[in-house]
Amino acid sequence: MENWKQRVTDAFWFALAVLFLIETWLWDHFRDWLHDLGRALGLEGYEQQFKDFVATLTPLKTLAIFITPAFAIVPAKLVGFELIAHGHVFTGLFAILLAKTLALGVMSFLFDICRDKLMQIDRFRQIYSLVLAIRAWAARLVAPFKQRLRQTADAICGRIEALIGVEAGSLTRRLARMRELARQKRSA
Repeated sequence: MENWKQRVTDAFWFALAVLFLIETWLWDHFRDWLHDLGRALGLEGYEQQFKDFVATLTPLKTLAIFITPAFAIVPAKLVGFELIAHGHVFTGLFAILLAKTLALGVMSFLFDICRDKLMQIDRFRQIYSLVLAIRAWAARLVAPFKQRLRQTADAICGRIEALIGVEAGSLTRRLARMRELARQKRSA
């Protein structure tokens, strides 16, 4: 019985770590995507104007701007819950996830602009340090699983290559190159 409880507990923490890492991945990538979108739409000037505006604010007013997207999605979440309550589970979940993802992206974009002012708030710095520690913990917890997943993928690619007669290892080399490019982009 005790072993069962430990497995459930381990599975819970693992799932929580994976969800946290997914959210941090979205945070990192949405920030970049929004910057790219702003450049594509020619909005760099507005971004600089907003940065200049934030520079005139107090840290607490900057915090208010930063957390606004978290509160702005409440109506969308309520709509999602209403849809779920009326039997439209997938549509409701989609509405909630879409709202959360968009808010997360906007908050990551705002964080880049507001970071210096936000770091002037002692409590915010403490929370930020805690979030970074949780991110490191989640990455350590999930790392062995990711390694096994890579090994399994490599083994499957090897079997596919052997089965279809692909030039010795070309598929594996292409996948390895793609992974390396992804790692380089993440570290940049």
